[in-house]
Amino acid sequence: MTRFKYSAKSEPAKTIQGDIEAESRQDAINKLHRMNYFPIAVIPHDLSSAPSLLGINRIPDKEITLFTRQLSTLIESGVNILTALNIVIKQTPNKRLRYCLEDVRAKIKDGKSFSESLSQHPDLFGGLYISLIHSGEVGGNIQLALKRLADFLEKEQELKNSVRAALVYPAFILCVSILTIIVLLTFVIPRLVSMFEDLGQTLPLPTKILINASGIMRSYWWLILAGVFVIVFVFQRFYHNPRGRTAIDKIKLGLPVIGQVFLKVQFGRFSRTLSLLSSSGIPIVQALDISGAALDNQAIRLEIDKFKKEIAEGASLAKCLSNSNVFPDFVTNIISIGEETGTLEKSLLRIADEYEREADRALKSLTRLLEPVIILAMGLIVGFIVLSMLLPIFQLNLTAR
Repeated sequence: MTRFKYSAKSEPAKTIQGDIEAESRQDAINKLHRMNYFPIAVIPHDLSSAPSLLGINRIPDKEITLFTRQLSTLIESGVNILTALNIVIKQTPNKRLRYCLEDVRAKIKDGKSFSESLSQHPDLFGGLYISLIHSGEVGGNIQLALKRLADFLEKEQELKNSVRAALVYPAFILCVSILTIIVLLTFVIPRLVSMFEDLGQTLPLPTKILINASGIMRSYWWLILAGVFVIVFVFQRFYHNPRGRTAIDKIKLGLPVIGQVFLKVQFGRFSRTLSLLSSSGIPIVQALDISGAALDNQAIRLEIDKFKKEIAEGASLAKCLSNSNVFPDFVTNIISIGEETGTLEKSLLRIADEYEREADRALKSLTRLLEPVIILAMGLIVGFIVLSMLLPIFQLNLTAR
């Protein structure tokens, strides 16, 4: 039996919500009909509320982007919100997203606004999404809010895809190289050890080191594996602690070469998000709060939190940035000009475009650098293994002569 969460009409003007157990969704609907209820939404409990384990059932960002674009197009064509949702729900292949959208539709039918209905699913629609929809509702221009959201999400998706694409090949080379070394140490070398023992000669130091390393890996593989799991677990616990995450994020920003890539990606995201929120008429302090929450780096978030307090006391954004040790002069100067000329949104958008281009170029340069470095490092390790295996044979040939 599966537990379902439902919204249903018990009377024309009364909506009730609750849980029901049934063999299937259709069975749950039939049960509600027998109870003289008119079902509006019937959603499996594990899909409606519980977070997915290890992200298995997680709704991909591209699904949210596609939903936003489709809804934007339909409403811009003159279709009302409920009809547009009905059309999109029918075309949505992802079950979890479809069930959540059905719940949103049910809440709208019950008299709630679109933004209020979306806010019941914060794991799918974050603060940025809900704030922009609310702003569009207040201004009577929800189709423009959806269009801006769709453009923003597509741009974010492009940036994420470029980062993934840049890192896929180096990661593949690294994984294959590590797997090769493990196979050599655990399967190939032990077969050669018995041959060396039969020779009865003193083995060279590199060969002894290699044989000992192979023996440790074969005898204590379970301890090594447990150690890796412990390290990952401790790291995750430390990273989920606010102070720990801040410390790690500061280290990430200070890393040579790659730290600058992190910074550029974060600056681009912050500027684009703030530009989108400002152009939608959202107050600057609230916009900063949402823009900071959209960032991955806790150290930069804390810096932005300081800006909110200073701006609430009357300081300009450019003044706050000039006192920051994180944001460069380029950002400060462009924003200062934007504030003076009343074109802050355009200035932020220009900063976002510039940093996204720089981040893309830096990522490509980094991957071009990483590939030969990884190949060289793994080549040296494999070369050491091969040479250590050949040294006893060379030694035996010299003795025979």
